[in-house]
Amino acid sequence: MTRADSGAAADADPPLEVKVTDRRSAALDADDPPPQPPAAAEVAAVDADAAAAAADAAAADAVADTAAGDAGNAAGDADNDAEPSLQEQLQRLERRHQDVLNRLTRAQADFANYRRRTQDQASDAAQAADRAFALELLRVVDAFERAFAALPAQLHALTWVEGILLVYQQVGGVLGSKGVEPIACNPGDAIDVEVHEVVMTEGDAAAAVVEEVQRGYRMHGRVIRPALVRAGPAPPDDEAPAEADDHTAADGEAA
Repeated sequence: MTRADSGAAADADPPLEVKVTDRRSAALDADDPPPQPPAAAEVAAVDADAAAAAADAAAADAVADTAAGDAGNAAGDADNDAEPSLQEQLQRLERRHQDVLNRLTRAQADFANYRRRTQDQASDAAQAADRAFALELLRVVDAFERAFAALPAQLHALTWVEGILLVYQQVGGVLGSKGVEPIACNPGDAIDVEVHEVVMTEGDAAAAVVEEVQRGYRMHGRVIRPALVRAGPAPPDDEAPAEADDHTAADGEAA
């Protein structure tokens, strides 16, 4: 290419740059409004869906309640079926009545035993008190008897002696009212360890009563003081009654 051609080419117009612009898109972009919130119809649709879901849940709850009620009714029917019959209830009441009656009978028996035991204890305590009083009073009786035994026979007719004898008899009456009675003890009687207490012995054997040293007494059939005796061999059979008669006569003279 010559210099002329180069100049001619340079003097020519520069090439056009074609720029294609999507005017429709630009126009649409320019014409589109800004984003708006959902329409009221859409909100209503959402609310309707929520209401339908709530209705379904309520229906499910109702079905569950109905099923629970049916189950309760079935259980009640089963309980009604399981209730005991009238005969069984009657038998149960009879057993309960018998049990209460047995308990009442035992309670009454226990109370009766307690009352009897209490009365026995009170009676024993009263008898023990009377026994102690009688033993003390018997010492006075012993003094009277020793005094009368030592009193000369010529003084028995004196008035004051008769007065003392009357007091002695009154004391004996008081003891008798309390169930106190003397124990019979005569020479020749066989020694009985329940009513006799041997204080002296004559000979090798102590088989019979030789002499009564101190009179013994019973109270309500119970020995409260044994008779103090002097014991010796048993007398022959023909002598024992005579000695007993002599002793009885001597007691009558003392009375």
